[in-house]
Amino acid sequence: MLSTVAPPLSSEEQEQILQTIEMFEVITQANPQDCQSMDILKDAYQRVGKLPEALAITRKLADTYVDLGQYSAAMLEYEGILQKDAGNVEVLARLAEVEEKLQKTGQLKPPVEAAPPTLGIDLDFKAVVSGGGTLMATNATLRADGGAGKRLAFDQMAALADDGNEPLAKFLIQHRLASEEIVSSALERVHKKNKDLAPNVIAVSLIDEICRRGSIEVDTVLAGIVDRSKFAFIPLQYYDVDRAIVKMLPDTLTIGRLIVPFDVLSRTIMIATANPFDAVGKEAVQQLLDYHVQWHLAPPQAIVKVLNETYRLEK
Repeated sequence: MLSTVAPPLSSEEQEQILQTIEMFEVITQANPQDCQSMDILKDAYQRVGKLPEALAITRKLADTYVDLGQYSAAMLEYEGILQKDAGNVEVLARLAEVEEKLQKTGQLKPPVEAAPPTLGIDLDFKAVVSGGGTLMATNATLRADGGAGKRLAFDQMAALADDGNEPLAKFLIQHRLASEEIVSSALERVHKKNKDLAPNVIAVSLIDEICRRGSIEVDTVLAGIVDRSKFAFIPLQYYDVDRAIVKMLPDTLTIGRLIVPFDVLSRTIMIATANPFDAVGKEAVQQLLDYHVQWHLAPPQAIVKVLNETYRLEK
């Protein structure tokens, strides 16, 4: 929902947010039902004081949620608009329609009378990531008294646990984005390469290995994944990524799993991944960062380039 007060921005932050707006305007035009990108754009407009644009994209986001049957999310967005534009007759009518649909399905909850987020209380929260339709909980786990211990535990978990390549392989085969023979041989090779990575050696992407072995265009595979999974996409190669943001995560996750934070807007952090099926990596990120996390699929080589520049790994 729309926040009431935006903190002052430095000139550098202002420039970065304007760059984010420019990019996500293009993304939302190309993908009209990309709720995740619209949510990011809404927040960016708010941060630079573009209220009319923020209200317009919020209305579009709410209407899209209705089209997708996500009525609870739509209701929150319509209510957010009415906080700024209480006399908007069209929005009031749409809200009434949504409430009626929720009442019919027994999903309508009582009005929330609790204190708004502007009180600044440090609360845990949940966020719906609409691009993949997945409900994920983000808990405030990094604290001065225990953050280091939790970070170490999740470093170890991310290093030892499943990397999500097998679910990705099954998805590619199931949707005929690559042949079973090529996927199987690539998966075996990637497992061997990534099993015992030396320090500062970037993990190998299964998508890259499949494309190399099968002479397939990476863009074709990525487009196939996005079309079939509705996962949000980010052309990271055109994004100016701050090294400090990348290093908000340990290199076990960034270098070891090709997971890269690339932007922060208010309480939302945007993260690129080369494998949207890496459930363990995602869970580690959710537990390590006290942010609303927005996930994006990005070209593996774009992620590698950011990592090389961030950690100065290129010779």
